[in-house]
Amino acid sequence: MMEIIMQIGLIAFQLFAMLNPPSCIPIFLAATEGDERKKRARMARAATLLTFVLMAVFALIGGHLLTALDVSLEAMKFGGGILLLALSLSTVLGLDDELSRADGEGAIVPIVTPLLVGPGTLTLLTVISAYNPPHILLPSVAIASLSAYACFRGADLLARALGSTGIKALARLMAVLVAAMAAEMIHSALLAWGIAES
Repeated sequence: MMEIIMQIGLIAFQLFAMLNPPSCIPIFLAATEGDERKKRARMARAATLLTFVLMAVFALIGGHLLTALDVSLEAMKFGGGILLLALSLSTVLGLDDELSRADGEGAIVPIVTPLLVGPGTLTLLTVISAYNPPHILLPSVAIASLSAYACFRGADLLARALGSTGIKALARLMAVLVAAMAAEMIHSALLAWGIAES
């Protein structure tokens, strides 16, 4: 039982790092500027629900998708690892597009995808789903989604406490963790192919 709980926690943390909700806080604040607390809460709930649904669906079909496309897990790890590495480097170097022009309730979709549930998150879910059953995947997805919700609900507090620079630094720290996960995925694929040594 404890092993299952630890596995759920580990996957939830990996997904949270990949979602990187701190990077979306400036956009969320800009999109809800001048709105009442109720409207902000409604937008946060809508974004969280959409995030959960997208991740849950992909977590459940990811492994089947690989089979249908006749793509090996090692190939997905290698290609996905390169993609995750590129995305994380883009965030660390400040090259990512924050879609800052989106505002109001129309900002929910661009905040959720591609910012939260983008190619990197979907790639990670596909790889994770090949190793873990639904009773581990779905709680992990729920925890990661609720963590994103907490970030949105506490956006004002985080912005005041950390400031713009602090939020950017936190987002880039998450990106560094994702880069490390990407390197591990690439190394695992190379090991399986006999190209690298442990």
